[in-house]
Amino acid sequence: MRVLVFGAGALGSVIGGFLSRRCSVTLIGREPHVRAISREGLKVCGIWGSHRFTRLRALSSVSEAVDEPFELVILTTKAYDTAKAVEEFAPLVGEHTAVLSMQNGIGNEELIAERFGAGRTLGGMAIFGAKLRNPGEVEVTVYASECLVGELTGGISQRALSIARLFTSSGIPCRASGNIVRDKWLKAFYNIALNPLSAILGVPYGVLGELEETRELMREMLAEAFEVARGAGVEPGMSSREYYDHLLHNLLPPTSEHISSMLQDMQRGRRTEIDYLNGAIARLGERLGIPAPVNATIARVVRAMERASAHERRRCTSHTR
Repeated sequence: MRVLVFGAGALGSVIGGFLSRRCSVTLIGREPHVRAISREGLKVCGIWGSHRFTRLRALSSVSEAVDEPFELVILTTKAYDTAKAVEEFAPLVGEHTAVLSMQNGIGNEELIAERFGAGRTLGGMAIFGAKLRNPGEVEVTVYASECLVGELTGGISQRALSIARLFTSSGIPCRASGNIVRDKWLKAFYNIALNPLSAILGVPYGVLGELEETRELMREMLAEAFEVARGAGVEPGMSSREYYDHLLHNLLPPTSEHISSMLQDMQRGRRTEIDYLNGAIARLGERLGIPAPVNATIARVVRAMERASAHERRRCTSHTR
């Protein structure tokens, strides 16, 4: 199978590296990273062992990948880049290409389906963490559960089963989901509760479960998010309190040392995905007439931190000139 991984940062690189054991893989990523991979191979270390993957192409632009359409495109960009990304890799999507979103946030699959049709769009979830150590080198930091892949229309298709088997046989545990829309919302709840508080406080996930104040904020954000999800026609299959207990006692312990991607973005001076997590809950809630004031406030705080950080970088740059 010919696979394109578009947005090969930490997560996309791990997926592409392991899939290269079974497939012809092309990575599209940032120049320093893909240049190092082209020169020395992709190095993956961490809890899944040490590997060097050399049987893959690493490019900085889709214009360099001018060949026949890929059979599978895996999108791993930040949510705010989805609309731009689908236009960039559109020339490489054929009639029988499947486009799989392995992204965080709410609304990515809808954007992909608008461009290529729901029949060519799948939702996916990566429930492991990774970070870039150096150009060409990625570390797998945490693993909470197997990845999921499924059809937007629900049910377990042969296509989803085949992709799940491909991931698993390549070394990334994965299974087909019969309700990927619900599962993606459940993953969004996880990120909604943990990512912004981790970024605001500058702490790993585990600290959030230890403090009474953060536990209360998580309960409030989840209660709002569950109401908005149900208003949007998504039935999570449990109450917000049941999910909160599950998060605290089952999901949080395996990832207690994890540094959230939102905190990593903050530390690197990059834009976060807050508008596709807590911000999305606030916007969708407003559209549905469902108040979500805690999520709206948390989103405003993170946006303010982004702007303050950018302002400080500009000020420091101007002073050094």
